[in-house]
Amino acid sequence: MYHYHEYIPDIRLTPWVKNYWIADGFVSSDILPKVFPDGCTDIIYIFDKVKGSSYTGIFGTMTRFIEVEFSESTLMFGIRFKPAGITAFTRVPVDDFTDWSVDLPLVETLFDPSYYEMLPEKQSAQEIISFTDRYLLERLPLLYRTEKQIIRAVDLICLANGQVALADVASDVCLCQRHFERKFKSAIGISPKMFAKIRRFNHALQYLENHPFKDLLTIAVECGYYDHTHLIKDFKAFTGETPTGFR
Repeated sequence: MYHYHEYIPDIRLTPWVKNYWIADGFVSSDILPKVFPDGCTDIIYIFDKVKGSSYTGIFGTMTRFIEVEFSESTLMFGIRFKPAGITAFTRVPVDDFTDWSVDLPLVETLFDPSYYEMLPEKQSAQEIISFTDRYLLERLPLLYRTEKQIIRAVDLICLANGQVALADVASDVCLCQRHFERKFKSAIGISPKMFAKIRRFNHALQYLENHPFKDLLTIAVECGYYDHTHLIKDFKAFTGETPTGFR
């Protein structure tokens, strides 16, 4: 287990940054906590308060769950970008990082060593957040141009909780299917089909948490699945458990 808290960025950063988060207080357990796919990309800073060692990396869009295990002395700080949000800070195609991480210093981005080298000096969560806000705000004039068509496509898929015909989305943003899929994958890290699948799963996950006594067939139908078997299949793929087991 561990402690996890999310923080809202400066409102001027919200077109690109979904939230900041801090995790610490890791405790050894036979059951490891899991992180589920959400369609986002993170820059994560990992610091060992005892050893004094640190790592900063870009953690790409996930298509499967990961289990989290760190020592009790570990502090993690993350910048979670909205889908396609990180493209304003790097020209490197986001699908280069899908399902894995790469050292931030090895990637051409708007982050320079002054950022992650100064993070260990911050003594509290509020200092980390304030420092990150200031750093990112200073770089707003330097941002790379984002694909407005892809941002529009992401919004359409999210508003529909993944229950939308992707051919209609491509038509709405005035792209042929092939170019739509290529641009989308480059900016988000995954295909439109996988992104819609993850959004539908996240909707079902939230629905399951908010309606603990509803039967699986009702949940499946209301969340856009063919039947409860289809829901169970996606749930096992993204969490490693059945919906009943997750409950």
